[in-house]
Amino acid sequence: MLIPNLNFGIIYELNSPEMKRKDKRYNIIFLIVWNLVLIGLIFLIQSKSFGQYHKPPSFWSKLAKDWSLGVNAGQTAFFGDVSLYDDELSEKLSKEGAWAYGVSLNRQITPVIGLSGQLLVGKLEGSNSRSKFVADIMDYSVNLTLNFVNLLLPDNDAHFFLYGKLGMGQFQFESRLMYDDPDKQDLLVQPESPEFLYLIGGGASYIINHAFDVNFDGTARMVNNDRLDGTSNKKDKDYYSYISLGFTYKINNRPRDTRYYKKLGMKSPLIRRYKN
Repeated sequence: MLIPNLNFGIIYELNSPEMKRKDKRYNIIFLIVWNLVLIGLIFLIQSKSFGQYHKPPSFWSKLAKDWSLGVNAGQTAFFGDVSLYDDELSEKLSKEGAWAYGVSLNRQITPVIGLSGQLLVGKLEGSNSRSKFVADIMDYSVNLTLNFVNLLLPDNDAHFFLYGKLGMGQFQFESRLMYDDPDKQDLLVQPESPEFLYLIGGGASYIINHAFDVNFDGTARMVNNDRLDGTSNKKDKDYYSYISLGFTYKINNRPRDTRYYKKLGMKSPLIRRYKN
């Protein structure tokens, strides 16, 4: 009779209200802990995905962005002693204008400020009542550009921009002054070292697409020399202008597809919506 009584006692104890309350508490605690673990795992997964979605670019990828190459062509106009149409721009370009060509390497540092290095090769021409001259020139300069549209409207999405330009550099020239008097010999001027110049100007740029821009540019280039035309009056330095039309190709500016971001560990295809 002891065994049944023991069995009954054991059964009674396992099914007693106190044991049921303990089991219920254990179940509640287990569910709470389990749910906390699941919530923690969900947050870990989301934070990892969020980090991939907003993975910051590397230093080298930043450095490779916002570069461009430009080519331009236009007319030069000389202002000095051997020139007649200094106050008439149309006459200056049509009668004393010459052609020049340039290339530039540019970097847009911010939406407002840019830097560029430019090489210009061309000719200058001029004449007066006694003589005329021609010159071969080459100048190279470093220029700072200021985008007025982005400066005044930081959140604009325009395709047309106006900008100002300041720069400095050096130039080399070889000039020949030819007199109308046949008894006078031509005068050749060829400095032994490059001369200093600084420039000021501006222009307009239009974005064609993500890779190409077209721009219209005009600068006045003041030189530290008064014998660019072979004549010196010891009062004013000579200078010349350059008005050009050019095209700019933006390097490494093509929109990325999802394969590019997958290589960087970014899983979400929505990342392509961001400007890059």
